[in-house]
Amino acid sequence: MTIIEGKTMNLDRNSLIAEIDQHHWYQRIDLGGGVFTPGETEDATEAKFAMMNLPEDMSGMSVLDIGCNEGFFAFEAERRGAADVLALDKSREAAAKFDLVKRALDSKVEFRRIELTKLKPTACGPFDLVFFLSVFHHLRHPMVVLDHIAKLTSGYAIMEFVEAVPNDGTAPSALVRKLSKQGHLHILPTRKFLLEILERAGFAPVKILGEHRFHRIKEYRDMPGFDEQRVLLKAQRN
Repeated sequence: MTIIEGKTMNLDRNSLIAEIDQHHWYQRIDLGGGVFTPGETEDATEAKFAMMNLPEDMSGMSVLDIGCNEGFFAFEAERRGAADVLALDKSREAAAKFDLVKRALDSKVEFRRIELTKLKPTACGPFDLVFFLSVFHHLRHPMVVLDHIAKLTSGYAIMEFVEAVPNDGTAPSALVRKLSKQGHLHILPTRKFLLEILERAGFAPVKILGEHRFHRIKEYRDMPGFDEQRVLLKAQRN
């Protein structure tokens, strides 16, 4: 055992770094003692968290992090005092990385490798705060998922969507198809439609917190007439 910034660690520094190097990381997470996971987003995750303007003191709050990946937002909520934090992801690789971070931080955050729609509101929740960040475009049945998130939310949700931005300033479409680099089909909502479906799901008012990561769409994405950006929202449960 070794002590890093006041926390008892299950791994010494060299062992921790060796374990980190076995994985590809998306989020950059501070594990203490100058050790970070080498997330491909670099400091973008921290910048996004700043846009959320969450309370520094989250004592007593219950939090759900949907599609948590390595768990940055779940662990940050715990650090700010959240009493009950649950993180979900269906990826086996995400589960392994989450477990490594949890051990390094000596955390009590619960992780479940489960599809969101299999999480029953009667058995779990509702939650004061739900994170739903950049998950929508990966879903096969996104509207069903938004309805389910509403059932799990008693306070508000912080949501991030990759939205379709029309080149000419108009938005005649509701949903726009996009091909990923791997050839996967992604569905991107336009801003107007996004706000409409959130209201239909039971979220109002919805506040725009910020926009970032604007990209001109390349031809192979097969999305003529549109570019994309990420929009961060605070959706109150009504």
